[in-house]
Amino acid sequence: MRLKNILITILAAISLMTFTGCIDIIEEMTLRKNGTGNYTMRMDMSGMIGMMQMMSEFGGEMEGGEENGTPEDLFKNLMANEEAFDSTVYLKNADPELLAQFSDNPGFAEKVNIHIKADPAENEFLLDFNVDFRNMDDLDYFFKNFDKIASMMGEGDESSELDMMSMGGASPLGGIMGGGLTRYFDLKKRTLIRRDATPQEASDELKNMSGEERQMMEMMFGDASYKVIYNLPGKVKKMTSKDATLSSDKKTVMLQGDLMDYMTGDFKVANIIQFGRK
Repeated sequence: MRLKNILITILAAISLMTFTGCIDIIEEMTLRKNGTGNYTMRMDMSGMIGMMQMMSEFGGEMEGGEENGTPEDLFKNLMANEEAFDSTVYLKNADPELLAQFSDNPGFAEKVNIHIKADPAENEFLLDFNVDFRNMDDLDYFFKNFDKIASMMGEGDESSELDMMSMGGASPLGGIMGGGLTRYFDLKKRTLIRRDATPQEASDELKNMSGEERQMMEMMFGDASYKVIYNLPGKVKKMTSKDATLSSDKKTVMLQGDLMDYMTGDFKVANIIQFGRK
């Protein structure tokens, strides 16, 4: 199976398979003293492996070969493979015509990759969106263009499979990533500022769902968690979030809640963190 087929299948399967409630989202930032660093949005779907293997066992043989199979077929085939899969897709390798969408931010494509790791034997299934950022502008640009980045990882007509993720014309992953904020992060000297990412209209829409719709959402995301981790270059002096915790060396800030609460805006990730030189 081609790598990009696998990526598209995994992305589509996030919406197809989250009824299991076994998807956890982890944001992790490692910030250097000079303001550069690495940001990862990890989708940990390890809890889905049992169900995916069961789907594979009962799914039977794929018709027409894996290249012509549906995303469901491709997904079953991936999980049926006993061997571990570990690879990376680089945005810079996308079609040049598609990369032209980012012409207003020269060099951005060099900073983004998606790492996929699936190991049924170790009960591990991870999808990481990685950004080696130069400054907070790079992260804001990544958030605002997340849907484009995800869809560009396909090639040809395969990218249309990402339409399976659509809900009201917007990807649910795009909703998780935020969408609509003017700024997500700021760094002013030794103060890291994070704003809540859930758009108000998305929050209102979720809160005003019918009982049946709410029940479906809770079935999809009820057990899912959302975690934020900041690894800072100096010890934290103070922060505004009362729910966040500090590591023993006071250089790592952690905040965790329910994914459903994050999507409705009830779980707040906003935080202003002041840290020292070392």
